[in-house]
Amino acid sequence: MGFSENLQILRKMKNMSQEQLAERLDVSRQAVSKWESGNGYPETEKLISICEIFDCSMDEIIKGKFSADVNGEKKSYEKLMSKFSKGIALAIGIILLGTTILLYFSGLPGTEELKEKNEIMGVVILLLCVLIAVPIFIILGMQREEFIKKNPKLANIYSEEENEKFNSKFQKSLAGSVALILLGTILLIFVSGMKLVDEESTIPVVILMAFVTIAVPIIVYFGIQKDKYDIEKYNKENSEEYKKENSKVGKISGVIMLIATILFLISGLIYNMWYINWIVYPIGGIMCGIVGTIFNREQ
Repeated sequence: MGFSENLQILRKMKNMSQEQLAERLDVSRQAVSKWESGNGYPETEKLISICEIFDCSMDEIIKGKFSADVNGEKKSYEKLMSKFSKGIALAIGIILLGTTILLYFSGLPGTEELKEKNEIMGVVILLLCVLIAVPIFIILGMQREEFIKKNPKLANIYSEEENEKFNSKFQKSLAGSVALILLGTILLIFVSGMKLVDEESTIPVVILMAFVTIAVPIIVYFGIQKDKYDIEKYNKENSEEYKKENSKVGKISGVIMLIATILFLISGLIYNMWYINWIVYPIGGIMCGIVGTIFNREQ
């Protein structure tokens, strides 16, 4: 497969007409038509511009082989990422729900014996939620890795209109989710400040966690969907060079979250700090983000 075939495929992947490509390159439509029919070849300057438009190298567009089944490739990718984003968001929501239930049970009034039983029940429910969520993470992760192995590089299959349309949805969903968390925080402050419950009650935190349980999966879902549209990032992250450079990030992040889980269980089971120990997870997440940022800056 040569330049002419690849140019046609890449143009169609981006839902771009010959006229639109010609306009961006400041050439005539006839020139683009000649290139695609194999009766002409662009100047080096135009070839560089073409590579920038379609996010590919000269070697790839001249000697490479892109899938001619544009719609099929796009549908497969869409199906995978839709399933992946929904599944990951659901799994995280299940864990957050288990945490919320645990906080509720740990704050129920009663005798010391009854409180202990309630706490054990809460821990069991949380562990069951984790038991449900972990296989989802594993299965979806393996399915995504299998797709990446078969498709380590994708051409830009989304048009500018598609990106702009999704960005509008993303902005609205992010704003709405943040508003939900802020509303939960306001209710926590109100209930605690007005002393509507006992000081030892976990109800204020449960209220906040209920809003977090709704908002965070929404943020996760649309965050993964946003990554779906970033084909340049997909190609970069799935290159062998990038994987080698970022293997340390995954290992360090895994250790951080393992430590967070250990601290969560120890502080809860031994010191009965269920009302506040959930904070180790957002702190762990922030630390993972910092680690990723530091390593990305070094690249």
